[in-house]
Amino acid sequence: MEKKVEYNMLTGIVLDILPALERSVSYFESRYQSVKVGVTGRDPQERFNEHLKERRWNRMIVKYKTRNESLINKIEDYFILYHPRLKNKWIGYSHLAKGGDNYFYILLYGKK
Repeated sequence: MEKKVEYNMLTGIVLDILPALERSVSYFESRYQSVKVGVTGRDPQERFNEHLKERRWNRMIVKYKTRNESLINKIEDYFILYHPRLKNKWIGYSHLAKGGDNYFYILLYGKK
């Protein structure tokens, strides 16, 4: 059975939703053994299926959507910098959908 992406998206400008994103990431870090954040400009289910080939993730939760490629990259970098327990390996610039939707998501594995 294919694991499905979950959508629990926040809406609004990033300065307004950043505290809620922060609470979400911290919440999941306290309840899962492995947590990773990511961004994609493609269909989130397609990206989740790629992640599942690399590792047994339990869940992928899409938290934010924007058409601003630079902004979504800055959000990802922020969490990687300030949450060292995340399983992310690098900070950089992902080339995403120019003029299309870009998504910020959280991957989870191994409930504590």
